[in-house]
Amino acid sequence: MWRRVAVVVGVLALWQGTALAAGDGLASESPLLHPGKVDFHFLHSEPQDEYNFIVWTPVFKGGVGLIDVHGGGTNQYSGGFVRPLAGMPELGDLIVGFHQVDVPAGYDYEFQGEYRLPMGLGVGGGYVEREAGIETAFGKVSYRNKWQDWDYILSLQYQEDDDEGSMGGYAAVYNEAFMAAGGIDGEQWRVGLGWVTPAGETPCRPAAEVLYVDNEIGEFPGPRFLFVNGTLKFQGGFLSHPARLGRAMGPQGLEYGNPLGFLRPTWNRRLDVWELGSLADVRYVRLETPDGSVNERYEAVIFPFQFDETEGWIDGVFIGGFGGRTPVESSSGGLLAGIRAKLGFLNVNVAVEQDLETGDTRVFVGVIDKI
Repeated sequence: MWRRVAVVVGVLALWQGTALAAGDGLASESPLLHPGKVDFHFLHSEPQDEYNFIVWTPVFKGGVGLIDVHGGGTNQYSGGFVRPLAGMPELGDLIVGFHQVDVPAGYDYEFQGEYRLPMGLGVGGGYVEREAGIETAFGKVSYRNKWQDWDYILSLQYQEDDDEGSMGGYAAVYNEAFMAAGGIDGEQWRVGLGWVTPAGETPCRPAAEVLYVDNEIGEFPGPRFLFVNGTLKFQGGFLSHPARLGRAMGPQGLEYGNPLGFLRPTWNRRLDVWELGSLADVRYVRLETPDGSVNERYEAVIFPFQFDETEGWIDGVFIGGFGGRTPVESSSGGLLAGIRAKLGFLNVNVAVEQDLETGDTRVFVGVIDKI
């Protein structure tokens, strides 16, 4: 297990060394790489080990992953989104994506794409092939613009799921502080609300988000999903408008700030709760399947040494707890603790979670090279 972790850390070191050797910090100067990151995430638990690797740049966002189920085979996935016109706004914007999932139940894949004119009008579509599930195809037109301090996006689409066609669309509006987005595609409706304190207003800068997705509205049954996140000190990333805009607009939105696909599992991982921000972070997740089964989990962490005026490595120490329930376990709960630290050019976080109800232990390792 740890040998695999060491190999990926070595790859990250090679990536950084190559970039710097190319001449005065290529990684920080090239518009093709900056801003971006290389992200490796490892999760060990009793039932399985999970490995995920991401490259994130202005031109390409993609990755690969492996879920090694102990005694049950492997799930493999890979994909990415290409934005070849980045840095050339006079030519508009083109986003093309592909994702594949190879699991014991079969092989699935999807394509997506959208071209947007400089004046904001866009046209796009996508196709999803599932070996043991619903085939999906959609086409869309969109328009995005700005009115005073507010950005807005409007889209109209037609989607077919196993030859069942329906009209739909999505919309979003946001300014520096607030964001609201949502829509319907015939098989799903979703709504997202977000808020972040504008820079300079408070030293803490709290941020929060609520996302609700209902897949029970169409011909094909699906789960209901509630996702809530918050932090006392926003530091960009997961709770930024570009990131949550992708979650709120869904796969059809083709939001390059946080590109999503229809298929699961996916390389575009959800950050752990201690990666949301600083001072204190919280999360609540609820998934209800069509048969009424509920998976529920709530988490909270605090960085106790960030509340004083001194700064040091100990500021990265966090402690917290979690609880929830699954169809198999009526309740679960326990403690988690870890540290975020900077080791050379790498941002590393390590955490251990102990379930006091079941005795299960989970180990998390995250390594990020920001470029």
